Amino acid sequence: MPGTEHLELKTPFGHLRGLCADGVASFRRVPYSAAPVGDRRFEMPGTAPRWQGVRAATEPGPIPPQLASRLDAVMGAYEAEQSEDCLHLDIWTTHKPGDLAPVLVFIHGGAFMTGGGSLPCYDGSVLAKENGLVVVNISYRLGILGFWPQPDFGGLNLALHDQLAALRWIKEAISSFGGDPERITVIGQSAGAFSIAAHLGTDQGSQLFKRAIMMSAPVGLMCPTVDQARPTAEKVLQVLGLDSKNLQKLRSMPLALMFEGLRTLASKPPEIKGDITPLFMPILDDGILPNQPADSIAMGSAKWCDVMIGVTREEGAAFTITNTALDEMSDDELRQMFDIRLGVDGEAALTKLRSQRVPATSRAILNELNTDDFFIRKSLDLAATQSHLGRNAFIYSFDWQSPNSALGACHCIDLPFLFGNIDAWKTSPMLRGADLEEVKGLSRLYRSAIAAFAANGDPNGRGLPQWPAHKLDRAVLHFDRRIQAWGYIG
Repeated sequence: MPGTEHLELKTPFGHLRGLCADGVASFRRVPYSAAPVGDRRFEMPGTAPRWQGVRAATEPGPIPPQLASRLDAVMGAYEAEQSEDCLHLDIWTTHKPGDLAPVLVFIHGGAFMTGGGSLPCYDGSVLAKENGLVVVNISYRLGILGFWPQPDFGGLNLALHDQLAALRWIKEAISSFGGDPERITVIGQSAGAFSIAAHLGTDQGSQLFKRAIMMSAPVGLMCPTVDQARPTAEKVLQVLGLDSKNLQKLRSMPLALMFEGLRTLASKPPEIKGDITPLFMPILDDGILPNQPADSIAMGSAKWCDVMIGVTREEGAAFTITNTALDEMSDDELRQMFDIRLGVDGEAALTKLRSQRVPATSRAILNELNTDDFFIRKSLDLAATQSHLGRNAFIYSFDWQSPNSALGACHCIDLPFLFGNIDAWKTSPMLRGADLEEVKGLSRLYRSAIAAFAANGDPNGRGLPQWPAHKLDRAVLHFDRRIQAWGYIG
């Protein structure tokens, strides 16, 4: 690539050879754990590798094994190699060792089943160059390999343990890249934000990062217990031609065969029409996840942490855009769905949402239910808890709408504005047809506020929108063509 130079860097784990382009140094596929392959499939992350000589870190690493994302119709699809050897980091920096710059660590989303930190849409070079951050993306195990819902192998919630292993590596090594190990901010979107909420409920979180940003955290989803997840495990084993007697075959089953069976399962409609609960997700256990993340935070587990919490105005639209069955949902079916989800409060909630949305189609109302139930209400509660504990708490609603009116301000719409790499996103379904100058302008303000928060716990600064903290007035900053703050958004 013209204008690209090689450079070498010494870390506590060995020397790396990266690339420098347009003033930004990048180091790709940096391992933070032994690869979970062969006998290590379904085992806890291992010790961080150390190496002799100089390790090439010039090419993006593979993403974890996965099926196509259910949100490809929103975000677009990005080609990438897949491999179980996926426990690696991607790092971008403009700093030299010892600079002590703020660090932003991104944990990607994807319903715990898709995505990867090395995808081109998550390139951190703009954040590094224009916002002065050391940017680190974590890749971690997904789906059946990261969230097998039974303690049959190395333990539960392997993916959450992967993330903690990555954060330990970052804490130890980030000063080599010019980052400040005492100013690490974790930022996650969707499943990545839920993961951060889980880490806020543990003792380990406070040792590994200082601040947290949760984008569209589905903290209204309930993690099942091992017993509650057993039917899911049995369903998965059935499509793979296994049962409890030959369960160990999962350790050596070829990935192609494994994902062929999972594809069959994923193609089946949900048992409850419109349900968006992922097949694989974190499981309550006696260690890393003893309580629902929102409950742990409500009990004060994150009293040490300043937070920024964001939602999009129409989160739910992204999950139903391809579900044509919802167009035929009757009023009775919709009412029944509200009753199942909300019990005696279902009728009142349905009436309220119908009064707030036009057109009040069954699809639109279901989207509103999912937006409020899974995302907004619990996010507001988390911000209020942190504020009551005396922490800085800032909350935003991303209201800028896709040119596709069926998507509106949908789940994932804020991601291009975070990374600022608009060329990578401009043909995605949610951005296609947008005024790119408008997108770039809003991106500059949005990510600059995030960078200010990562630097000092406050997103305010010269040239940035005034962002009041979320206190008794429950102030929320709304990002749209006009950026302004007002109270509670429920």
